[in-house]
Amino acid sequence: MALQGVVGVAVLVLSAVPGVTRAQERSASLPVAEVVVFGATPAGVTAAVAAARGGRRVLLLEPGAFVGGMVSGGLSNTDTGPRGPQIISGLALEFFRRVRVIEEARGVCIDACASSFFFEPHVAERVFEEMLRDAGVALERAVDLLGVDKEGATITRLRTSRGDVRGAVFVDASYEGDLMALAQVPYRIGREPRRPVNPTEPAGLALQEDHAGAQAVQLPLGLHIDPYRVPGDVSSGPIAFVEPRPNPLPQAGDGDVRVMAYTYRLCVTDDPTNRIPFGRPEGYTPADFEVHARLAAAAATAPKVDILRAMFNPARMVRSRDPQYYKYDLNSSLTLSTDLTADALNHGYVELSRARREEVQRTYRRYIQGLLYAWQTEPRFAALQDRVSRFGYCADEFTATGGWPHQFYVRVGRRMTGDYVMNENDVMQNGRREPIPDTVALGTYSLAAHSHRYFAAPSQWPNGERKDAMVLEAPLIMRLPDDAPYPISYRALTPRTEDARNLLNPVTLSATNVAYSSIRMEPTFMMLGEAAGAAAALAVEANTSVQAVGYPSLRRRLIDAGLRLVP
Repeated sequence: MALQGVVGVAVLVLSAVPGVTRAQERSASLPVAEVVVFGATPAGVTAAVAAARGGRRVLLLEPGAFVGGMVSGGLSNTDTGPRGPQIISGLALEFFRRVRVIEEARGVCIDACASSFFFEPHVAERVFEEMLRDAGVALERAVDLLGVDKEGATITRLRTSRGDVRGAVFVDASYEGDLMALAQVPYRIGREPRRPVNPTEPAGLALQEDHAGAQAVQLPLGLHIDPYRVPGDVSSGPIAFVEPRPNPLPQAGDGDVRVMAYTYRLCVTDDPTNRIPFGRPEGYTPADFEVHARLAAAAATAPKVDILRAMFNPARMVRSRDPQYYKYDLNSSLTLSTDLTADALNHGYVELSRARREEVQRTYRRYIQGLLYAWQTEPRFAALQDRVSRFGYCADEFTATGGWPHQFYVRVGRRMTGDYVMNENDVMQNGRREPIPDTVALGTYSLAAHSHRYFAAPSQWPNGERKDAMVLEAPLIMRLPDDAPYPISYRALTPRTEDARNLLNPVTLSATNVAYSSIRMEPTFMMLGEAAGAAAALAVEANTSVQAVGYPSLRRRLIDAGLRLVP
């Protein structure tokens, strides 16, 4: 059974976590708290810990069974940026240092633990759990968010699968922004169009983003791939996960509702004593990987193309139990690998019900498992077979799910429309906008967006013929000028006063799609989560709205906690 086109859009109604019955949920009441954090992502953990260290009673609600989001869910080769090691601070730095102490004691570090930013998923989860416990945070798992009640612009309670939850201040630390959405706070999904610039109008120039909207298309690895099931026959339809030729063709700078490709970050190993082979998944269909096979065939005649590095390039994290082998973080390449984007998959994902989201996740899981199986078994992937067959899932990671990570990689979804919308000019610090006066964290990563779509488009082939080829809408990678860290505004974490007075949002914060492509890195989320937790504690102390929290007081608290606010 092919995987293409299996999910449609549904209304956001979140259902119960598998394995937890409704009777069990109703029988277990939730603790009373002043600050309620939704989502035990890394930002959720730091928000909860910061608020608790600020003297508040804190309740952390997690819909799933695990703590740590992507950082304990496979993203173990940390995205820091060139200046990240100097800028990452506060609770984020505490987390990485505690991880390093454990990995040093285990004797698995590469290069004598010179870096704190490579670690094992189960160690990350352990440290997050310890930080929550040490701070006295009440953690509740398997809690689904069903609704949000408000009086005017004040959130009064959350309706959950385990009963009602009240609090003074709420923090949405989920990757999807579900609390924000159910609180009816305005948000956007997709890409803003590129606005024409008028240098005589400073206000317009401040909003102009040079890289907004759709990007220019490119051939994968510069190679021509026929996009149709029967090569050259448009009527046969496109191969799996390639869209038909759009009409009209998208133009660079167009706005749309598309988001970059999603995936899973895998923890894999080449250690034969700790390896679960990449097996054949249920419903495996070689045709689902036709685009990869055609790319591999084209690469075989292009001597300058390293197809192995382009498709399968795991990054070392730590040594395995047998020190001659390693554990690796397997991410998708920017060309064509374990990423997947399609109308029925990542686009619109965050607006789906819990059940439909899980269906999408299962599709990604079968797709990636099938791709890994194809790479090591299908003759058309001869260039990959030897190396890929030496790898497998780590038997000692994600033991409850056979080595498969618990966290789906939602790279971007909803983005709040808040008091201040971070944009490309803030990130690039090009002088078009006034300097941010209320910094709560520093971003350090480049603009980094993966492909948004794969489709058929007319192209000039090497033989001179002009016909359709498979193209990627090109990823966007652009380093910060001089690798300079940039400030992130507190107002980007707060909704507008008329929308919600007691909600903070450090993950699906107020930013354009371009700015978010840099801000979205986990260490940045962790620092923003700490800022949100500290602000929540101050709002409770002063019995005021989150918008009225005095920035001088917040700045002092963040600096005292060790957060770096000046590059």
